[in-house]
Amino acid sequence: MTPTDAWAAERPRLTGLAYRITGSWHDAEEVVAEAGVRASRAHGIDQPGAWLTTVTTRLAIDAARRQAARREAYVGPWLPEPAADERLPAEVVEHRDLLGLGLVRVLQELPPVDRAVFVLREAFAVSYREIAECVGRSEAACRQVVSRARRRLPAVQDARSDAAPLEALVAAITAGDVATAVALLSEDCVVWTDAGGHSKAALHPIVGVEKAVRFLCGVASKAGEIAPVPMRVNGGPALWFDTPVGPRLVVVEIADGQITGVQMHGNPQKMQRLGSPRLP
Repeated sequence: MTPTDAWAAERPRLTGLAYRITGSWHDAEEVVAEAGVRASRAHGIDQPGAWLTTVTTRLAIDAARRQAARREAYVGPWLPEPAADERLPAEVVEHRDLLGLGLVRVLQELPPVDRAVFVLREAFAVSYREIAECVGRSEAACRQVVSRARRRLPAVQDARSDAAPLEALVAAITAGDVATAVALLSEDCVVWTDAGGHSKAALHPIVGVEKAVRFLCGVASKAGEIAPVPMRVNGGPALWFDTPVGPRLVVVEIADGQITGVQMHGNPQKMQRLGSPRLP
């Protein structure tokens, strides 16, 4: 198989790899497109699949480093770019390890190379020998990166098949049932609102259960009666709201049976892969 043929066959996997490292479907597609250009110029590659993994990983690391400067100037909290399941290749949605928005958000806390090492090992089960060759570190160093990352990253879950916690929270907030909302959230729950400066949103994360509930109740009261539309985004449940200030996508992060994080997406430039959901 030529590198170009391998690139065509591996494109969904490579896109999923680049997305987990960059947190951006736009950047991931650009990375994979560049990998395709390099594949068209490559000759004498014995293992084109492994070669493409290396090329894509290195390009994604470079893209993640460039992102760092852009995020410093970003208005408000930065959240990963969401995509509706039906707008992603089936292979990407089916292979959901480290794909959920909560997990991708947490991954962004790692340095780009560490992020790539962790993703290659945990999401794609690449051998430490191959990872070491890919990122230019020793096998021992890569093992240490994965070990440290496992300890550092919280046990964030994405409630991939169960939308009940998200729906229960929205119902409680909409009804003004503060007691139920507080019971659903962890004490150190965080709310992130990513509008990128395009509309009014909290410029800093809202930390703590009481502040989180007050903030969410305030948002709900201003939005009025808006029927949420259930969606599957990044392989997990989400709710879409068509608000007066623009569409909003809400996703929760769960650990130990409680909601530990609420992501509110509202940057129109990062929501283009959601389409325009409508009530049935």
